[in-house]
Amino acid sequence: MLEIQYAIGPDSWVSGEHAIARREAIQDLFFDHPICPEETGEDWPEDRELYAEMVIVDGDLLVASAMLVVDPEREDRPARIWGMGVLPGYETEFLIRSLEEALIRAACLDAAYPFVEATDGMLVPNPNADFGDYLRSEFPRTA
Repeated sequence: MLEIQYAIGPDSWVSGEHAIARREAIQDLFFDHPICPEETGEDWPEDRELYAEMVIVDGDLLVASAMLVVDPEREDRPARIWGMGVLPGYETEFLIRSLEEALIRAACLDAAYPFVEATDGMLVPNPNADFGDYLRSEFPRTA
């Protein structure tokens, strides 16, 4: 049975038994089975902020992992899902979207980030953002 778990924090999947081996497994998954291969050559900037990191396990098997990061210097879309790796055979849209949604909920992003860039480039609304300005229209609505 698939289960989404936190990868950081005191009661996380990584903090359990074999913490070093589990951290290495996350890295191996990212480099061996990345959803966005171009990210494997990307350096980790000094100002990058990690807001959430999660894994999906199938029993004892690590099948997916990803992070939600903010790159303040990246003006176009600073909040994004980054570093996702998924084992072959588990790579489904449902699994990817479920992990992305869990990361967005867990991150508790500031409302200053109205959207999070998903792995496919889609912009996902930040549930903490105020979309009043986006919903207001200059034109009256008619029935």
